[in-house]
Amino acid sequence: MDGQEEARGSTAQEPKSNLLGGSKVKRRTKKHENPGSDDRLEPQKQKTMKKEPARKSRTRNKEEKPDYYQSQIMDGKDGSMASQALKKEVPDGEKVKRRKRKDENIESDPDKKQKSKSKVSTKKVQKPDTDTATDTKPETEEFQNETYNTKKKIVKKPKNTKKVKEEEDVSETAPRPLHPSVGSHKFVGAHVSIQGGLWNAALEAKRIGAKAFGLFLRSQRSWNSKPLDEEVAEKFRRTCDDLGFGSRYILPHSPYLMNLGSPKPDVFQKSRAMLVEELNRCQKLGLTLYNIHPGSHIGEMPISKCLELIADGINCAHSQVPAVTVVLENMSCQGSTVGGRFEELRGIIDHINDKSRIGVCLDTCHAFAAGHNLSEKTGLQNMLDEFDKIVGLSYLKALHLNDSKGEVGCRLDRHENIGRGYIGVEGFRKVMNEPRFNEIPMILETPASSGFEDFSTEIDLLYSLCE
Repeated sequence: MDGQEEARGSTAQEPKSNLLGGSKVKRRTKKHENPGSDDRLEPQKQKTMKKEPARKSRTRNKEEKPDYYQSQIMDGKDGSMASQALKKEVPDGEKVKRRKRKDENIESDPDKKQKSKSKVSTKKVQKPDTDTATDTKPETEEFQNETYNTKKKIVKKPKNTKKVKEEEDVSETAPRPLHPSVGSHKFVGAHVSIQGGLWNAALEAKRIGAKAFGLFLRSQRSWNSKPLDEEVAEKFRRTCDDLGFGSRYILPHSPYLMNLGSPKPDVFQKSRAMLVEELNRCQKLGLTLYNIHPGSHIGEMPISKCLELIADGINCAHSQVPAVTVVLENMSCQGSTVGGRFEELRGIIDHINDKSRIGVCLDTCHAFAAGHNLSEKTGLQNMLDEFDKIVGLSYLKALHLNDSKGEVGCRLDRHENIGRGYIGVEGFRKVMNEPRFNEIPMILETPASSGFEDFSTEIDLLYSLCE
């Protein structure tokens, strides 16, 4: 501390030293004459100097105001030790008597005793100067409690950045809680990415709090794909089992290139071969459902002929691959696509040989765009009644949950985030409380947008609508 005081400069110390005396004063009087100094005060002034550094060390910014302290000490007006030294000197014997009487009074009065201890404790506390204390350790810190005069040692655990990083990584991939108390019979999920491996789709679904999920089994925009490796298939099956995803709640989606109703022979043959290959992948992965867009006649053949071609392609695949159910998705009646009207779905089903392996997935956006006003109070009920009458609810295997950017009957396949489209939150409230949608996968296919960067937000929203 003495070194620190000297390092702060001598300009603030020299005037005080002239008053307080000592050997340093005698050496400096040649430069700084002080006619007010008195040699008779040497003993008293040297006693007071012993306390001066401790008292002044608590003033952090003393060096910032040297002129103020210098002028006050020189004038003897601030009540400082230099000013007190000018008072009449008290004999040593009288000082001892006064000190004894003071100690007796303190011992007899607990409050005074406590205050006395606090003062002693306060004098021992020396806060580090922020300008000079650069080598401080955040891990440990000793201090004196000024109120209770008890020495405490606070140990601050070193920050384990590695552990924190690991916790952050876990939080990013940790599964969100499912929703056991509300919508327990609803299995809401989303279409997730397979980047990094097919098994990552299950991990991502768990992370966002999904109870079901959809995925592509290959590139959705290419006719060619690598054969499915058995190790990849085994890892996918094991991951789904470990995370609790049953095959009935996993809905793979066909590539967009597939068109089983195409009038072009090359596209028709490629589409048939692709369907067989995809059903084989499902079988290796332990999946039992496979969702397809029925197809398009591209304006070159009657709709009835197109429906027959689609059914024929499905029958061909069924004959080569057992167990997997093909799920027809309703369309929005856009362009030359088929399947937008329930009668067209029924027309395909009528030509299927094994009807136990055919089903339907209702897309809310497509249904709305095709003319079913799900935003109205009775809109959902009316649609389901019509579906049951024409197709049959026994064929309903899954839902695609999407709001619509277009108005009812617009025939545009434009998905929107839940509650931001024309169907609206109230329309999906009816969907989430419809008992006929229990125990089937309900898959979100909404776009990423502000406020909906993650499917978990919409999953939480949908479950919050359950009553």
